[in-house]
Amino acid sequence: MENNVFRAAGVVLTGLLLPVLVCFPVEAREGSARLVFQKTAALGKTRVYVVKKGDVLSRIFRKQQGDKRVPYDLIRRLNPEIRDLNRIYPGQKIVLPVRETADLGELPNDLRKKSDSPPSSYRIKEEDSISRILLSELDVNPEEILPTVRSIRELNPGIDDLNHLPAGQILALPPKPARQGHAPSAKSLPPAVHPVENDRTETAVMTPPRVEHILGFIRPVINRMKGTLIAGGNYFIPLKDTTQITIDCSSIPVVELDDGATVLLDFGNRLSESIKGMIGQSWTNYGFVPGEELGNGLAGLKGIIRRSRNYTMTEAGSPLTLILKPEIQVFPDWTITAKKGAVGASYRQGLFLLGSNEKPLPGEARSFLEKSGLVVTEISGDRAVTGPASQKAPPIVTDMRGLKGIALAEQLLKTLGETPVANAAVVIFDQVRSGFTLSLTADLLLRRGEKRFIIHTNRLPDQFVRILKKEGTEVIPIGESASGRPLIDGLLQGLRIPVPFGHFSFRVPEASNRPRLTATFSALRVTSGGEPLYLIDFDMSSDILTLLRGLLGSRVVKY
Repeated sequence: MENNVFRAAGVVLTGLLLPVLVCFPVEAREGSARLVFQKTAALGKTRVYVVKKGDVLSRIFRKQQGDKRVPYDLIRRLNPEIRDLNRIYPGQKIVLPVRETADLGELPNDLRKKSDSPPSSYRIKEEDSISRILLSELDVNPEEILPTVRSIRELNPGIDDLNHLPAGQILALPPKPARQGHAPSAKSLPPAVHPVENDRTETAVMTPPRVEHILGFIRPVINRMKGTLIAGGNYFIPLKDTTQITIDCSSIPVVELDDGATVLLDFGNRLSESIKGMIGQSWTNYGFVPGEELGNGLAGLKGIIRRSRNYTMTEAGSPLTLILKPEIQVFPDWTITAKKGAVGASYRQGLFLLGSNEKPLPGEARSFLEKSGLVVTEISGDRAVTGPASQKAPPIVTDMRGLKGIALAEQLLKTLGETPVANAAVVIFDQVRSGFTLSLTADLLLRRGEKRFIIHTNRLPDQFVRILKKEGTEVIPIGESASGRPLIDGLLQGLRIPVPFGHFSFRVPEASNRPRLTATFSALRVTSGGEPLYLIDFDMSSDILTLLRGLLGSRVVKY
C-alpha cells in the first residue's frame, strides 16, 4: 500500500515538474529560489490566529509556522470563508495547521538508488542549460532533480550560478542513478576531459550590485514605513496545488509593507517569468523588482514603492508647508505618502539626501517635523544618519496677553532686563530751592544711565513736564487701558529703544543656498543690551516655540 502511495506521488511529481522544467530550467535555483513539491496530507490539527493590524498572510505563516511548509490549497481549505487570501483585516480569524508536512524532495533512501560509478566530466556547450544536462546527460527522474542539483553544486564549487553555465568549462557530473529494469542510456557521455591551466573560454560576467550597499539605503526607509526587509534565511511562498517556492533572502531580499504588498528584490535576475507567473496566480499582492531597477538605493526604493498598494514616492519639486502662521516650510528631496483615501492616508515620510559636507538637521528641527506628521529620514551615502538630540530645554515664554496699561509696561520692561520701580515718589519743587515742596507719585520710575523716565497714566501739567525734563527726567504718558502694539511702540520709542516691525525669515542650514527648513513670521523685534526679543501677537504651540528658540537663539514674547 505504501509503495502504491509513493508510486502515485511520483506520477503527480512527473506531471507537475516536467512542464516546470520546460518553462524554466531548474530555475528554482539552488541557493536562491527552489521549487519544493509536497504530498497532499489530511487537515490534521488546527488552531485559530486573530489577525493584527499590519499583518499579511505570508508574515503570519513565517512567524507562526517557522520553516514548516504549508500548501496554498491547505490554507484555502482551512479558511473557505475568506474569499481573497491577499486581503485580510484586523480582528479576522484565520485557521492555521498544526502538523508536519512531508517533502518529496527528501524521499526515503530506498527510492534513491544510485550506482557506484565514479563521477564524470562534461564540457559545457554554447546554449547549454542545467535542465538539458540533467535530462539528456544524466537521465534524471523528477524526484531525483533536487538531490542531483545539490550534488553538481558540491562537485563544482567554482561555478557560482548553475543557470549561467560558461561555455567551454568542464562540469563535473555525479554518476547516473541505477534503476531496476532500466537499461543505461544508449547515448554515451562525452569523453572525460581534464582541464588544462588557462585552457578556459573567457566569458563576460556582469558583477551584481553590492546588495548590502543598496539595502543600507532602503532598510531605514522601509522600517520607518512600519515594513520589514528580510535579507537572510529562507522565505516560503505556498502556491496552488502542493507547490511551494523557497526563497534564499540573502540572494533575493524580501520587503513586506504594512499595506499587504510583498516585494522581492531580484538583484541577479534569478527569478524566471514562469516562476513570477506561478506566484502571481496564487498571490496578487506580490511584486518583483528586477536587477535593472536596483542599480542604486534610490532606484531600488522607487521600484519597491511603485509595486506597493497604498504608497507613492515623488520627487519634491516644491517645499512642503507644515504651518501657515508662522509659515514653516520643509524641503525634502523625496516624499513617500499614503495614497489619498486609503487607510493611513495621513502618512508622510521625507527623504533628505545629504551632500558630502551637509550636516543632519538639528534636534529641535527634527523633533518638530516628526511631531508635525513628517517622518524624517536623512541619508548620507548609503546609510541613514541622525543629528544630535535637542539639548535645549523647552523655552520659558513670557505671555503678556491680557495685560493693559501700567501692568503691561512693567512686565515688558522687566522682560527687557530693566528694573522699573512702581509708585515711586518724584520731587518737582523742594524746600531749599523753591521755599516749598511738591512731589508726585509716578506709576513707574525707570533709570537708564544718567536719565530717568517716568511712565505715568495721568497727564501731568506741561509746566511739570518742562521742569522734570530740565532736570533730566523724561515723562512717557500711556493710556490706562492701552494694550498691545500701540502701547509697546509708544513706550519703547519714548525710551529710545528701536522697535522695528517686519517679516523675519530663518533657515536651516543658516548659510546655505539649499535650505532644509525655513520659518517666516511677522513680529516686533527689540534689541536692548542682551539677546534680541521677538514680540508676536499670535498663538503658537510649545513645539513651534522650541523650534523658533533653536533657530533664532532668541526669546519669544506673546502680547
